[in-house]
Amino acid sequence: MTNKGDSAPNLRLPQLAAAEPRENAHGFDAFLREHYRNLVTFLRRRTASEQDAEDAAQESMTKLLRYRESEPSSAWKQLLYRIAVNVAHDQFRVSLTHYSKDHVTLDGQDIADTEHSPEERVAYQQQVARLSQAILELPPKCQRVYLLKRVHGLSRAQIADRCGISVKMVEKHLATALVLLKRKVGDSSARTFE
Repeated sequence: MTNKGDSAPNLRLPQLAAAEPRENAHGFDAFLREHYRNLVTFLRRRTASEQDAEDAAQESMTKLLRYRESEPSSAWKQLLYRIAVNVAHDQFRVSLTHYSKDHVTLDGQDIADTEHSPEERVAYQQQVARLSQAILELPPKCQRVYLLKRVHGLSRAQIADRCGISVKMVEKHLATALVLLKRKVGDSSARTFE
């Protein structure tokens, strides 16, 4: 864990190759220590947490190693911050595709198969066709009451008002419609009609 008062506490500096000149290695180490805390502060506004900012700072400093010999020390700071912005963007993109906090494991869970077999689909379509035909063959008053109840979801009282008949007559038409539909389509689909 880092202490806010230190300039670069527990900073894991990238390891420098032993063959490098001592002056350049010392200058690069000093540069990293000098800019670490400011870089973390800069990244904190661009990352989700303090830990993400510290990770991005470490990664940015490691990537800066490539430019240690090819770029003058005066360009290191600008390069470091450009690299840091790119690292923060990469972290953000990864977080969008890896909803780790929202992840729910499905191990050991039974997942219902929502796909129906072709046979089940054909059987369902045939049942719907038989039911549709049976509804069309109902007496007109029974058909109207049944459709107002099942399709439009009206109450018995609303159907009575709309058709100009009593609630008792609505119940009679519904009962007649159910009996006729069960007879034509079959008793196995009884719950479909009610």
